[in-house]
Amino acid sequence: MLAPLRMDCQAPSASAHLVPAGETLVSTEACFNRYRFERSYNIGGVSLRLQSASARDVDGGAELKQFASEKTDGEIEVEIRWVDEIPPTVAQTDFDSGATWRLSRLGHELVFEFTSPVIGAQPYKQLRVNRSFSRAELILSRNALQGHKDFSVIEYPVSELLVTNYLAHRGHGVELHGCGLIDAKTGGHLFLGHSGAGKSTTARLWQQLRGPEILSDDRIILRLHDEELWMYGSPWHGEAAFASPTRAKLERIHILQHGAENRFSPFSRPRAIAEVFARSFPPFHSAVGLERTVEFLKRTLETLPCYAFEFLPDHTSVDAVLAFRDLTFHESRIS
Repeated sequence: MLAPLRMDCQAPSASAHLVPAGETLVSTEACFNRYRFERSYNIGGVSLRLQSASARDVDGGAELKQFASEKTDGEIEVEIRWVDEIPPTVAQTDFDSGATWRLSRLGHELVFEFTSPVIGAQPYKQLRVNRSFSRAELILSRNALQGHKDFSVIEYPVSELLVTNYLAHRGHGVELHGCGLIDAKTGGHLFLGHSGAGKSTTARLWQQLRGPEILSDDRIILRLHDEELWMYGSPWHGEAAFASPTRAKLERIHILQHGAENRFSPFSRPRAIAEVFARSFPPFHSAVGLERTVEFLKRTLETLPCYAFEFLPDHTSVDAVLAFRDLTFHESRIS
């Protein structure tokens, strides 16, 4: 439910200008008090609070609907506003995603600039973030987005950039390319894989045979809590469109590989770190974020084993995972 904010200062007018390139983001108390509407979301255990002069702007749409939260204080605070036009940044590009966004640095800020051939050459959205990814300003262009009404201003990849960078820069978690699910009898199961490895196929097979809660068929967030590994669903789903805000504790990780039979092979710890990192989404634009992501994976893979899972794309793969879980659980109890 939308919550009205204190109107300690006037909301920005239609002719509001961008923050000058050399200046940093306005302090939270100064800029957030002037906006009337807010809404919070929780993704991967991270609270994301949006604030704007418009109720529509803080609506996360279908993508974030399940992730709405009652928490009012955000670990990531996002101020949303509109301008007539966003001039391209004059700073040199530090990183180009090869898709819709590129990254530049302006003083103490990181500037993500979004363009699309569907909309035109001019930026339609700009995300200005402090180096800790705790405060951000999301600026949208009226001229560029005129006629494009059916979208959420915080839609992918903005929410993903904020949450995954926040986690990486603190060494608190990582986003992985994987399918995660919670079976009613056996708990959490995580299957990592590149595109085409069988994540959505695995999700559908388990859904047909076991009816689990599927956290995601494409992107899972891992967090450590009291030296136990937990996985969280994300809103950034794959082709099967499974997404859930639920979390579950893990006992092992499976790396999906197509095979002629269902077979499990343990990875050594160094190999496991490499395999999991290869299926992660670290901030390649940040040396600090990369280093802390690797350190997080090293800690993670001290707590549980990682296996290659060569599988057949049919119901026998589900039976194999359950049997292997029972076997390894029994062996761990004996040892």
